[in-house]
Amino acid sequence: MIATELSEIASADAGPAPGRADGTARPRVADVWVAGLIVACGVLQLFYYSHAADFLHDDVFYADAARSLLHHGVYGIDGHPETNQPPGLPAILAALCLVGACSHAALLRAMVVFQTIGFVASYALLRRHAPRIIAAAIPLLLISSEVTFSSVTQWVHPYAPYFCTTMCALLAARRLETASSLPARTAWGALLAALCAASIVIATAGIALIGALLVRIGITFFQDRRRAAARLRLFLGPVLVGIAVQGWWMRQTPAPLEWPIAGYPHPYLEQLTLKNGNDPELGIATWRDIGARVARNAFEDSLLVARLLERHWINVSWMSVAITGPLILMVVGWLASVRGNGGELHDWYFAGYEFIYLLWPWNVEARFFLPVAPLACLYVWRGVVAVAWLGKHKPRTLGIAWLPLSVWLTISAWYWMRGSGIARHMLRGGLQGDLSFLIWLLSGLIAAWMAWAGSAWLQWTVPLRGWFVDGLRALHTTRTRVFQLATGAPLIGLVTAGLVHQIVMGRDNLNIHSPLNVPPADVDAGRWIAAHTDSNAVLMARHVPVVYHYSGRKVVWFPPSSNARVLMEGIQRLRVDYVLVVHRTYSYYLPADDDAFAPLLAAYPHAFCLAFRAPDFQVFRVHHEQRC
Repeated sequence: MIATELSEIASADAGPAPGRADGTARPRVADVWVAGLIVACGVLQLFYYSHAADFLHDDVFYADAARSLLHHGVYGIDGHPETNQPPGLPAILAALCLVGACSHAALLRAMVVFQTIGFVASYALLRRHAPRIIAAAIPLLLISSEVTFSSVTQWVHPYAPYFCTTMCALLAARRLETASSLPARTAWGALLAALCAASIVIATAGIALIGALLVRIGITFFQDRRRAAARLRLFLGPVLVGIAVQGWWMRQTPAPLEWPIAGYPHPYLEQLTLKNGNDPELGIATWRDIGARVARNAFEDSLLVARLLERHWINVSWMSVAITGPLILMVVGWLASVRGNGGELHDWYFAGYEFIYLLWPWNVEARFFLPVAPLACLYVWRGVVAVAWLGKHKPRTLGIAWLPLSVWLTISAWYWMRGSGIARHMLRGGLQGDLSFLIWLLSGLIAAWMAWAGSAWLQWTVPLRGWFVDGLRALHTTRTRVFQLATGAPLIGLVTAGLVHQIVMGRDNLNIHSPLNVPPADVDAGRWIAAHTDSNAVLMARHVPVVYHYSGRKVVWFPPSSNARVLMEGIQRLRVDYVLVVHRTYSYYLPADDDAFAPLLAAYPHAFCLAFRAPDFQVFRVHHEQRC
């Protein structure tokens, strides 16, 4: 499918190529080179995956759930059916296990393969909507980033297969719209339906694909009803299949709740009502909290764009031009994409996906943003193009719109540089703060000039533009290859720098004694429990999948709650024998183990007896009917 798409692009660029019976062109050499470079980056990651002997974190859930599907026909672990996370990834891992690829190393390599296919597909998609150098730069910069490298060489997560299926689905949808024969339409429609179903089964956010198809049909209805009817016939099958799959999953009977607390493991829609999913004791969100959440998640997305594209440290501040700049350009680029013709399928898929995750009440992680990172970068580029167009054709509108925001950003960056005012609780901006202040100030001055002078503001640039254009023409006519090399050299440098950093990270992955491969406290605690407790013991622990994997005991979730009465009632009701308390430098859930257990121990000091103490964890035995 990807090769077919690149062939069609070559046909559009250069006309039919000789030697083909169907008249289509072979992919251009440049396209083959770009795809080859993406694959080469993937091959590098295949060799530099984490060499830990086994899973060390909660992603072991997917492997154990896959084994449960194979051996017991039940999706879940420890006898508990899973009804929150869709079963797509465990089903894929189960299929790999059937062919003997069930080890930690084999499953990590599978993630690398899925990601690599996803980036090749994203290049084929971007070639339709951006110049070749931009379409090539985006996937190459992303796949050579340390963020994507660590995501697939250290973790098994739904991100990689979901990224692969959604990018391929966007390509298949385009092929379906351009297919001219009934057999071709049938084949592409079936493939699109299968990819949409697979995306939804892998991650619930895949419903954004179905929403994008419906929006695409609806917009066409207001433009041309005949075209809308034709598009409805094309997309009806994939839409119905996607809705059926989502409906099937939503009809699953939720697993019984162990604890009467809000948030996880309640259904996702209920989790959205929390102020913070990581700290459910903060309570239910207000409309102001939701607005702040959307702004925070948008900031985190922009920070991830900067981290993915840059090869330098980014100061985590919304006043930084490296963070707010891409966010503004992304918004402008998306608006420019949907203006006029109503946008294309990938535009509305991106909007639907971002709508879901802008409302996400949990900490934003890279794996949530990576599936749409190529599209986000496309909109950053389109934002640059749109701003350039506005500066030339509607400078007064652009100046009036940008001036107030530039003034606010300039003042904020000034305080950030000085470490005072609204930025008094933040680290001083340093060089990044100085550059941000200068760029915001300069943009504000240019905006004021645009607002005052209108189209006359460009008159001073006429001589400069003439010299610049003449120089480019001279270079281009002298030697085209030199011109192309000059434009591609910065990209090569950034990709090379990223790959060098990946090799350094890869060496840590290969070293079984590196901090990345050292078992965390949960693993050590699970091993101790396996060796020193009865096989029928019931354990309460915060990170259930990893402790269950290493202990082989029934594990009850240690909820993030400091309510001693609720915890004690649950311990007695669930007949918990041991409580694991891990001392963490970073806790995903709040309150942390220590902070949640301290009130419980204070309220019931005779119910718990210390069974084992290690530097980073403690195991307490529970006495239900007698004093400890």
